[in-house]
This record gives sequence, C-alpha cells and structure tokens, in this order.
Amino acid sequence: MNELVFLRHGAALSVQESGASNDRGRRLAPEGKAQAELSARRLEAAGFSPEIIISSPYSRALETADIAAGRFPSAKRVSVEDLASPPSLTGVLQAIESAAGAAPSVLVVGHQPTLGALTAVLLKDPVPPLSTGSFAYLKLPLGLAGDSAELVEFFTPDDAS
Repeated sequence: MNELVFLRHGAALSVQESGASNDRGRRLAPEGKAQAELSARRLEAAGFSPEIIISSPYSRALETADIAAGRFPSAKRVSVEDLASPPSLTGVLQAIESAAGAAPSVLVVGHQPTLGALTAVLLKDPVPPLSTGSFAYLKLPLGLAGDSAELVEFFTPDDAS
C-alpha cells in the first residue's frame, strides 16, 4: 500500500430522524451527502484513485463509501467490522492491511476518533480531529509497516466554503 486516505463519514441524521433502531442505522443528512461528494471530488482532482474502498458497516459510512464509489467505480468494495468497533488501533491497521491485500491505493471510510488516531499513529504526530466529511491523504513509501508516512493533504469540506 503506497497511498491511504482516511475519510470520515458525512454528517448524519439522528437515530430518530433516520428512523433507525440504533446508532448503526443512522443515515447521512443532506449536508453529509454533500460533504462526501465534495471530498470525493477533491480526491479525484488530486489524482487519487483507490483500488479498494474499505468501510465501516454502519449505514452512514456505507453511504459515504457509495458516494465515493461513484467517483471511483472500478474500486473494489469491502466492509470491515473493526472500523465500527475497533479492538485496538493495531487491530484496525491489521484489518485494513488484510482487506487491502496488494492494493497500492486504499480509501478507508469510518469514524472519529478511530480515523484521527490512526492518522496520528502513522504520521507519528498529532493531527486535528477529522470533522464529518473530512479526509487525511497519506503517502506510505514503505507501506503500513514503514516509518515514513507523509501527509499529502488534510481536507475538511469547511475549507472549500
């Protein structure tokens, strides 16, 4: 894996507003759909093209991944439970690596604080929290096991306003 993007799901409706029975079923709000589309367009414009999109199984993350897949239709799709209920940061990284296989470019759609913490671990530097619809785009010259992650872009849809 040479390129990795952590994309937080877009803004979601409340459990009641979405008609869901629990947090897992919360859907994207119209604002969240717009955030996801804006971030996907930004990644596409930057030349990022994932071979695989790995997402949390929660509805809002799956919807965000669907929107991104509209920009990257050839990307394989995988849902990883560890992104919703992380056993540990190391466990999540292992799950991502396992799901990604040999794919050089990977888009991971999930939740805060997990994605922000993973970004900080890979960069070995604190990063601001990922707000809804935001992403951290990393280059990994030595893969996940390496010690050389570089931040290409930290984008929040609010930056585009």
